[in-house]
Amino acid sequence: MIPTRDVLILCVVAVISCFTAFAIRTSTNTANISAVVDFIQDDAFAFDSVHAISIQKNGKTISMERKDGTWWQVQPFSVRLDSVSMHRLVKTVQGVQQLGILELQSADDSIGLGEGANSITLFDGTESLTIQLGRKTLGGRAYARLHDKSAVLIDQSLHRFALDMDDTFWRDVRVFPDFAIDGVRISRVVNGDRLLLDRTSGQWKMLEPVSARVDQGIITEWIGRLAAARIGSYVLDEPDDLALFGLHNPVATFTVENSDGVSYTLLVGGRVSAGSQDRYVMMEGRPVVCKVQWDSLSQLFPAAEIYVDATGSAVSKFDIKQFVVRSNGKELLFERNLDTWVNSDGEMQSSNAVDSLLVWLLETKPPQVSIGEYPRSQELATVTLIGYDRLPLDTVRIAQSQEGGLIVENGDNVLRLHVPESITYLEPFIR
Repeated sequence: MIPTRDVLILCVVAVISCFTAFAIRTSTNTANISAVVDFIQDDAFAFDSVHAISIQKNGKTISMERKDGTWWQVQPFSVRLDSVSMHRLVKTVQGVQQLGILELQSADDSIGLGEGANSITLFDGTESLTIQLGRKTLGGRAYARLHDKSAVLIDQSLHRFALDMDDTFWRDVRVFPDFAIDGVRISRVVNGDRLLLDRTSGQWKMLEPVSARVDQGIITEWIGRLAAARIGSYVLDEPDDLALFGLHNPVATFTVENSDGVSYTLLVGGRVSAGSQDRYVMMEGRPVVCKVQWDSLSQLFPAAEIYVDATGSAVSKFDIKQFVVRSNGKELLFERNLDTWVNSDGEMQSSNAVDSLLVWLLETKPPQVSIGEYPRSQELATVTLIGYDRLPLDTVRIAQSQEGGLIVENGDNVLRLHVPESITYLEPFIR
């Protein structure tokens, strides 16, 4: 007598065999596996000129356009896209392979090509190309229809890229793309304190919190870090309540402007979690909440003093014909005569002493720089630099701090703090 367990096993095997035979018969009747060919054989469509793409995906419409060489998502909201990802999408459409045709046409709904089917449409400026994307099936195949033609079987590459992939991966993760090339203005506000940098005149300069020269090398390096800043991850599209992310009242804003007058403002919100310095951020006007790591975000907010040109003046010592030193109510003029210097009393002045003074004032960077009001009551001397046209180039003011160090400033309220020993450069010229 056959055990009950063996009978059950035989029944299960028989049922599976029946289903397998039915599936093979159905596949044979509905699809004819033919030679692999290109799904799109219309040579008239210009894939290299595609300037707009529309995707119907699970009832959602995503529209993308290329403007001045840059791809943008324009629906359901505006966000910049990664050009490489868009190029891959177009190439994926172009490279889809047709794996077979359907001998017995099934109902559209049964293969995912009915009303409201997923689809992708490309526009090349002259023609449009629409592909309906149906269900995926066995063997790496999927159903599809080109325009109003009959349904066929294609490989799943387009389904994976256009439908299965999270479309947030197509977005440009750079915070300020192209700013290193055409940026002309930076405005940063942290807890009410504002930093304003401007390059409309050709070179970067600081306008706020003080009007001052900036170190062009330092700011160029910093702008390189701005261009490298990246979004950490996307958190939520079109949030209902910005207060959940601290973005209803941002703790800081960072605005950049390009030469066309177009500006972009990054809003910095609350911490992602209690034990993390990472922050929620979003671009003003774009309803996308992102997360940025603190190491990347902190690059945007160093102290304003870091950007300041720490030298006492932007004047070159080779452009100076005369300089006037005023101290203790007295004034003394020094004039270059070939390789020597003569003061207004007709006395020869040591060229080494003059050179040391000018190098200290114009080229030496102090160990500390701060922004604040110049202590006029502690002033030791002023040095007015005069060019070969007998016109003043700049005036440098020198004061002594309570600790004995020297403060160099040239009217910008940037206090350049030198060590006390620096007094030796000034002593030969004051009386």
